[in-house]
Amino acid sequence: MCNTEYADDISFCVHDGTITVEVQDPQDIDPRLGNQLGQYIVAARVADGAMGRVYEGRHPETKQRVAIKVLHPDVATDHVAVERFKREFETAEELEHENIVKVLEFGQTEDGSYFMTMEYLQGEELSRLIAREGAQPAARLVRILAQAATALAEAHSFGVIHRDLKPDNLFLCESEDGDVVKILDFGSVKLQMETGPKLTAFGTTLGSPYYMSPEQAMGKLDVDQRTDVFAMAAIAYEIATGKVAFEGQNIAEILMKIVHEEPVPVSSVNAAYPPSFDAVIAKGIRKDKLQRFGGTKELAAATLEALGLDADPVRWAKTSSTEIESAVAHATPALARPNSIVPSSAGSSGASAGRKAQPSSSSSSTGPRGHSGARDSSKPPRTGMGTGVVLGLGVGALFLVGMAAAYWLLG
Repeated sequence: MCNTEYADDISFCVHDGTITVEVQDPQDIDPRLGNQLGQYIVAARVADGAMGRVYEGRHPETKQRVAIKVLHPDVATDHVAVERFKREFETAEELEHENIVKVLEFGQTEDGSYFMTMEYLQGEELSRLIAREGAQPAARLVRILAQAATALAEAHSFGVIHRDLKPDNLFLCESEDGDVVKILDFGSVKLQMETGPKLTAFGTTLGSPYYMSPEQAMGKLDVDQRTDVFAMAAIAYEIATGKVAFEGQNIAEILMKIVHEEPVPVSSVNAAYPPSFDAVIAKGIRKDKLQRFGGTKELAAATLEALGLDADPVRWAKTSSTEIESAVAHATPALARPNSIVPSSAGSSGASAGRKAQPSSSSSSTGPRGHSGARDSSKPPRTGMGTGVVLGLGVGALFLVGMAAAYWLLG
């Protein structure tokens, strides 16, 4: 090691080819930097979250760049947190889809913590994009929703329900064709044929309340893929409006609105979206899960039809942003039929559609704005209400822990 100092964007020493390691502040020494976890050298700190720290790693021979997430020491002593971390790795390892983050290794550190190595992602979380720019145009929603919906459909086909979908867990990678979605954090996953440890004991934290389905908010156990449909519809609402569908000053108020109220229609907030899209969102966030779309691909297909596009999420997921923008600009949105939003490709008569735009055979390129780096899915939610919401905290439990607040909310 020659101890030569380089700029942050230089990853290898020009003299001996060794991996460069972040220069440390003497007042803030991280003993992991420069050491090896699994097959990779810990090269730099990237981000800190409530549950762990994310590092940039490099393979000493192939020089492959990865992200390494390590649990904080206090979190590593929490049995439920460790089980969730393991489940996140095991689930993602089994799901091979281009829009689901790829994981590589899982192991225990010398000091008794746990680490997970995954592909290094270049871009930013959807939550950062919305916080910075607000409502997004329909073309961007189409590409994001189509990719996320097809990836979730793949997971659902294996009986895997994410249960913690939110903009923080949809990472937008940079590419010439536009956003490439990577779904993160399968630690809260529910398996349709559950055989592993149950991670839903009272006191366990899970997710952000904004995207919880009514059945989750009420602490019900019959959670299936339609819980993910609800979350994706709520996320689509936020992409289109720049606002969460169910806003509140505290967890109790948010959950009460999820269970009892409806959000302002998208078209009333953002006139760039047609009323036909309001009907799609309304069906996606139905209080009764049996009245929602049966899967995320159906939600995406209905969205496409509402915007006047060909109802094939798989095709649009692979279509460049430039082509989607052109197709949306020339499409005729469907007429709204609030009670019959079913894509024709699903075998039922859908909303009355105008001219259907389809992806062209040519390809164009465009790149999203963003910043570099991996992320830690455990970072606190935007409103500062903590890292999650207590599982099983249904309406009944809310009444017990805050009778006065619940009485006020229920009128």
